[in-house]
Amino acid sequence: MQQVEEALLQVEKIVLSSGIENDIIYFNYHKKRFHKMGETVSRMVPPGSSVLDIGSHYLHSSLLLQLLGYKVVSMDVSEFWELDYIRQRAADHQLTPVIENQLEHLGSLSEEKDQYDLILFTEIFEHITFNPIAFWKRIHTLIKNKGKIYITTPNAITLYAIVKTLFNLITFRGIGMDVKAIFPTVTYGHHWKEYSTSEIKSYFNMLNDGLHLDIQKFQYKPTETAHHWKSSLRILLTKMSNAIPFFREAMEVVVTVDKSYPWKINPPKY
Repeated sequence: MQQVEEALLQVEKIVLSSGIENDIIYFNYHKKRFHKMGETVSRMVPPGSSVLDIGSHYLHSSLLLQLLGYKVVSMDVSEFWELDYIRQRAADHQLTPVIENQLEHLGSLSEEKDQYDLILFTEIFEHITFNPIAFWKRIHTLIKNKGKIYITTPNAITLYAIVKTLFNLITFRGIGMDVKAIFPTVTYGHHWKEYSTSEIKSYFNMLNDGLHLDIQKFQYKPTETAHHWKSSLRILLTKMSNAIPFFREAMEVVVTVDKSYPWKINPPKY
């Protein structure tokens, strides 16, 4: 879509003008994902709709949708909203900022109900460390009936992930995140759990029968530069994975919410 392409170019200009290295690196890495998100959202939700962007980070997604004509509320932890250029960016582009440091309960929006046509939850799903039942119940309250939840998250079933897991098992190194990846990553930055398609379906089915899913696999990451044999192998396996739809590196999940169905599960008690 030409409109999405033009809006994304405007976002890119805003990002480059900041001169902030992490801001620019993140945008360049996720640029193709932003484009796909813009196209998907444009097809399913009309301009003027209300959007809640949970995990708005550097405001790249929020800016793109605002430029496409949506009314955007941008939510993230205080670590992002304490950055001067993020606050200024929100003010310059009519984004509504919301600080939320307790995502489990979404207390910052406790008074709202049936408010949003679309809720973005991009590249956040894999970072959740808390029991998510109360969170999703709150999302169910915030979104309008027949509203959409837009999720992107890594696909756990890739050829590289399979080979890496088997290698770690055979060499008795353990399963899951490498220990060496824990310490250099900022809080909220770790991928504690990545999901397969079947796990995503089971996850939402356990919550509510009115959550209807459409899941597509896609690729967006820039090609990595090989520095040694391990990175060469990773690049090869990633390329092979992305050539096969089932194994592609990322998932786009659209959840349509039918609020006529009752909630199926409550948070456990201590």
